[in-house]
Amino acid sequence: MNFQLVKGTHDIINKEARYYQQIESLFISLAELYGYNEFRTPIIEYTELFKRDKNDSSDMVRKQMYEFNDLGGRSLTLRPEGTASVARAIVNNKLYVENDFPIKAYYIGPVFRYERPKAGTYRQFLQFGIENIGIDNPYSDVETIILSFRALKMLGFNNLKLKINCLGDQESRDNYKKALVKHFTPLIDKMCPDCKERLKLNPLRIIDCKVPADQELVKHAPKMGEYLSKASKDRFAKTIQLLKDVGIPYEIDEGIVRGLDYYSHIVYEYEYISKSGLNVGALGGGGHYDNLVKEIGGPQLAGVGFAFGIERIYSLLKDEGLLPKLNDGFDFMVMPVGEKCISRAFIVADFLRMLGYKAEAIIENKSFKSMFHKAEKRGTAYAVLIGENELKNNEVIVKDMKTQKQTNVKNKDLKEYVNSLFGHDCHCHDGECHCEEHKHGKK
Repeated sequence: MNFQLVKGTHDIINKEARYYQQIESLFISLAELYGYNEFRTPIIEYTELFKRDKNDSSDMVRKQMYEFNDLGGRSLTLRPEGTASVARAIVNNKLYVENDFPIKAYYIGPVFRYERPKAGTYRQFLQFGIENIGIDNPYSDVETIILSFRALKMLGFNNLKLKINCLGDQESRDNYKKALVKHFTPLIDKMCPDCKERLKLNPLRIIDCKVPADQELVKHAPKMGEYLSKASKDRFAKTIQLLKDVGIPYEIDEGIVRGLDYYSHIVYEYEYISKSGLNVGALGGGGHYDNLVKEIGGPQLAGVGFAFGIERIYSLLKDEGLLPKLNDGFDFMVMPVGEKCISRAFIVADFLRMLGYKAEAIIENKSFKSMFHKAEKRGTAYAVLIGENELKNNEVIVKDMKTQKQTNVKNKDLKEYVNSLFGHDCHCHDGECHCEEHKHGKK
């Protein structure tokens, strides 16, 4: 039987996996710099966590969730997003009791949505996000914008467009929804079936409709800004001023409502203009929410967060030629000259790894030509040759692959010699050291 990938999934392997690691590492490092801590939540959750309201109008909840009953008849769902799971973890673990606010969380892991697969979009994809929960003011909102903006810029996305909108407080949204119902009711028979359902559940969702004919009708609809309460207008004005103060350019777009019903106040997305001038759409985004934690069984705590799909980010970096060059080479390739030397080569390679170097041992009886061909193919800096004479003399031969210079080195001097090749006493990177030299606390 020929087993194939499930539609909408993909393998991330070799160089591509390393690029994913680089993207993820940048996001994680920046989040931790801002004081966020990692939350690892299960992939499966009870369906009710995401279907909290039978009138939820978001496409994700209504159409895209992977739901199933387990053997006990319980309805479970493969998580379609990370925010609800983080909020659930905060409530379950009563973090609002023992923690100072804000509670700052970041997460990274697979999420699942039954969407039509296309370039950079999958049914299983990796999502990175942050949540800032417990302090309700524009500073928390803007912090998430700063963090996400800086992350995208550091990845190389220069032609970014931050598009923001204000959905206001509950009073503002209630008044706006009434105006939308009044506006769209005479037009609804001309609109798509989804919009007919949205009119009943949440008319705000009509603003986000992607059907071209409906988009034309949306252009003439009332604008959210006309229905904002004074408190919402003042808060939005403060948000705008903070963005100006930190130098982040923005564009107000009242068509931004985001894909989930729990958002309020500020919502935002990042659009990217390619080098060819093409608007490739949203890279990701986020927004503020007031009632999510309470809906899940906790106290009334406001929050704000954003999320990026790693596949989407990687795909655009690749298309735009923004992926950095990877250093795939080995520091050392240990080559046994004859079958009797394989065991020694295996041990030397492990010794070099414990010093912090990337090393590989050839554990087959191969010819000189094939071993050096492999070393060149792997971008190796130095070959370490071990033959019967070297075994007898307790030494190895270290060969510079670039200059072809060879040096006989006694086993007892190998550590000092290889460290000198790289210009330092310890090959560990800045930060925590894992090498043999320092594992017992030596300096």
